[in-house]
Amino acid sequence: MALLFCSESAKAQDAVDKVYMLDGKVNEGTVKAMEDNAITFVYTGESLEYSLEKSKINKIVFGSGRTQVINEAAAPVTAAAVASANSRNKLVVLPFTMISNESSLTTDAMGEEIQHTTINSFMDNTRGLTILDPMTTNALLLKNNLNANTIKAKLPQEVAKLLGVEFVVYGTANINYEGTMTFGSTSTTYKDKDKRGSKDREKSGKEFSSSSSSTSDNYDTTIEMSIYNDQGQTVHSVKRNGFGSSLDKYQATINYVVKRTPWGDKHK
Repeated sequence: MALLFCSESAKAQDAVDKVYMLDGKVNEGTVKAMEDNAITFVYTGESLEYSLEKSKINKIVFGSGRTQVINEAAAPVTAAAVASANSRNKLVVLPFTMISNESSLTTDAMGEEIQHTTINSFMDNTRGLTILDPMTTNALLLKNNLNANTIKAKLPQEVAKLLGVEFVVYGTANINYEGTMTFGSTSTTYKDKDKRGSKDREKSGKEFSSSSSSTSDNYDTTIEMSIYNDQGQTVHSVKRNGFGSSLDKYQATINYVVKRTPWGDKHK
């Protein structure tokens, strides 16, 4: 019994207090006193007393086994947290999916052209966003063997993580050729002619007519746009028929749609 008591006493004497600092450092020794704003501390193997500010201490684990928390430690910053913070308010526009009865309008080049138009519209008509430029976007997609069609196999949150953004814009342009339209017009003018050589004034005139016509191609256009955040949630979704009948009327339609997104000038 005496030997057991001596052994336990030696362990108690060897036990040290551990002061865990908020910067990750651990001080081992003995806590001599606890004051309002600091503690008095002696390092193991020394006799000099130090004053450690409580504002810099996370916790104290005493030699007895008791733990006293002074300040809660901040959660460790992870790579995922840093990436999430860096992606805030960043938006990417993917190349548009093209649907048309004309093969010349279903090419990747046309999808990228409308992608560029949409990016320019976001830059001109929205506030509070950082827009990823199309060259960077398409290069990253190419490196990952993705295009406007194959990217559909990935979830929106996966695409957002891949491109380092918070918002992803998916778009579809449905542009169908509907034939030609001819416009004609006719105008008539009447010219008076005075003869003043006689006592009585005579009037005579001639009627002139002219006509003109023009022919233009007619297209029916519908723009669909869906925006997702990096959690896979739908932020905005809209479908809009185009204005007018020309091929480039998709530009005005895209401007109309973008202005009414949550960051747009016309958002209500």
